[in-house]
This record gives sequence, C-alpha cells and structure tokens, in this order.
Amino acid sequence: MKALQQDVQRNLGRCMLRLQQYEGLLKAMVAEVAVEGRVQDLHATRDKKRAKLRNKTLGALVGVFAEGYLSIELPVEEVGPKDDSAAFPRDPDVAWMSMRFSMAMPPEVYTQTKDNLAELVALRNDLVHHLIDQFDLFNDGGCRAAVTHLDTCYERIDGHFVRLRDWATTLAETQALASSFLQSKVFEDAFVHGINPDGSVCWPQSTIVECLREAESSCQVDGWTSLDAAIRFISKENRDQIPSRYGCKTWRQVLRKSGLFELRCPAPEEGAMGRAWYRSHPEVPASP
Repeated sequence: MKALQQDVQRNLGRCMLRLQQYEGLLKAMVAEVAVEGRVQDLHATRDKKRAKLRNKTLGALVGVFAEGYLSIELPVEEVGPKDDSAAFPRDPDVAWMSMRFSMAMPPEVYTQTKDNLAELVALRNDLVHHLIDQFDLFNDGGCRAAVTHLDTCYERIDGHFVRLRDWATTLAETQALASSFLQSKVFEDAFVHGINPDGSVCWPQSTIVECLREAESSCQVDGWTSLDAAIRFISKENRDQIPSRYGCKTWRQVLRKSGLFELRCPAPEEGAMGRAWYRSHPEVPASP
C-alpha cells in the first residue's frame, strides 16, 4: 500500500512540475507579445509587466494569452494595425513605441485552441483540488486507478507543453525578424527619413525637407533662401542628405516634387549662371 501511494505521489508531482513549466513559459510569452511605452522606459515597462504576471493563476494567464495573442485569421484586405492613437502621447518630443505580436488562425482552429486551453485549466484544477475525491488512496484498486489516471493526465499536459513550446519558438523567431528589420536600412529610411520601401517619399516627414527648412531658417534673406547657400549649409550639417537618395536628380526637383516650397528662378544676367531661391509655402490654417 505504501509503495502504491508513493507511486500516486510521484506521478502527481510529475504532473505538477510539468504544469509549473507550462505556467512559466506562458508567463514569459504573455510578457513579450505586446510592448508599448516610451522608448527609454521599455525595459522597465516589461519588468513591471512580468512582476504583475508572477502571481496570476493558470486560468488568468490563459485568458490574457488568448485575448492578447490568439486571433482569428482575417482576409488580407481587412488586416491592419489596431487604432491605438488615443493611447499615444501628445508631446511630439516623446519617442513612443508600440509593437504587438499575434498568431492568426482559421475560426474553427481558433475555437478549438481556446477549448483546448480551457481543458488544460480544468485538468489542472481537478488535480489540485479534487484528486482525493475521485480516488480512494487507501486501497489497492484506488491507488492503481489514480496512477493510470495521472499517467494519462501527464501525457495530456505534456502535449500542451510541447505545443506551447512550439508557439514560443515561433514568437522568438518572429521577434528576431522584427529586431533585424528595425536595425535595417529599409526601416531607417522609412521611419527616420520618410523614404518608403517602394521608393515613394513621404515629403512632409522626410529628412531632406527638414534640412531645407533648417537651411531656410539660417540663410534666408528678405523671406527667400538661396538654394546654393542652402546646399552648402546642408552639405556641412547632413552630408548624406542628397537628392538621389529621394529619387531626384537635382535640388530643384526636390523642391518641386515635395510640393512644400515656392521656387523662384530670376532671369540670369548675361554670361552668369541662373540662381534659384525658395521659401516654404505658408501653412494653411485648419478648418474650424
């Protein structure tokens, strides 16, 4: 009897250890699936999130995970970022970052996955709270039945753990790809300089327009800025900002294509090169 009871205890312990491994991995995933906050505070924000998850039950973790990471697969034309603009700070000088990872699946798979997670939570609760109600651990038959039941439970728990580990591996690989993209020239061009991956330019947010406006502030005469003086100014301050980077052959083409400046080219004196002057278009007031 004592040996049979020890078998029950050993098998129950094995199940509980696997459940703890599952909970630990799930907490790590939940802490990583969404990142949002001021750039300089991201590490502290993540640490706070992990601390909040430390004492959550498996049921609560599964709820957060299903809500934050699992999603129903949408048609391509309907896929897009969530509108979190209201959560972003109004201060333009604050660097804010928001990134969210999710795993999309067909509706029937999504429903089945949530049911499987709910089944695991119910299994865990039965083992923790009701095992001795289901089996008489003071006779041979009850102990043997409990051992068989616990063997089956372990296989089910282990299957859930293996699946979660696969999801965690996929998440880690996706994060690595995202990190690589964030450090790429394509991302720098798009996020910093306003040059989209397809070669088009978001002129109001482009660095070259910002440089032209800085030169305008420093070099203008009677409200107009000599393009030659601006080019010399920009070449000293931002040598890598050149028209060809933005798909243009000349600085005059940049001024025209951006649509943000007025360009004036007075007729040159005989035997002299023509000079160009520019100024920013006056800002149009917003409609009431």
